[in-house]
Amino acid sequence: MFINNFVIKKELLNEYRNNTSLFLITPTMAVLVLVFPILSENRFVVDDDFFIINRILFLIFFTTLFSIRNPINENKLRRELNFANIDRNYFFKFKTVSEFIIYFPQSLILLTLFSVFTNTGVESNLFYFIISVAFFSINSIMVNIIFQMFTTFSNRFVQFILMVPVFMSLSFFIAPIWLGINPNLSNIYLLMYLGITILISSYANWFLQKDLK
Repeated sequence: MFINNFVIKKELLNEYRNNTSLFLITPTMAVLVLVFPILSENRFVVDDDFFIINRILFLIFFTTLFSIRNPINENKLRRELNFANIDRNYFFKFKTVSEFIIYFPQSLILLTLFSVFTNTGVESNLFYFIISVAFFSINSIMVNIIFQMFTTFSNRFVQFILMVPVFMSLSFFIAPIWLGINPNLSNIYLLMYLGITILISSYANWFLQKDLK
């Protein structure tokens, strides 16, 4: 348990150092790219659903900035894990938890600020909103870690090109929920999201086990 806590604390510190600047970069870019052009045209003639779509784009933009980074040094990681006698599966799980602890509150805060400054909201209730963001966060983080551990793309533009379509596909399940569809359909979408989460997690674990053989 001591080793587990140590790994989580180490990854938390790394993620905090890597992503503190996103609190300034993301809102600034969102205002310049998404919000300001709409407000300059006259906010009162823009449909609220359009702001919901912009909120999703805002989340994708933030997630992409969060995820773009240098790939994990495989040799260095192996040495550290072997020295500490930690399995890669455990490292993957602890890193997922650490990134979730950093990413999820940031995404909720930034989405709330987006709603405050644009004076808009989502059509679903708070529970569905938080759960959908949580599922999106977990899946995005696991995809991000898979990219870090199993690819060698150091070029940030290449990472951007590869990650954005993945995050857009994950956001397809958020849009209907935020637009206020029937609660029964919202439950179906959340169950589908749960299935995707299990699928991505299983794929990552399979890849880790295969890599260890």
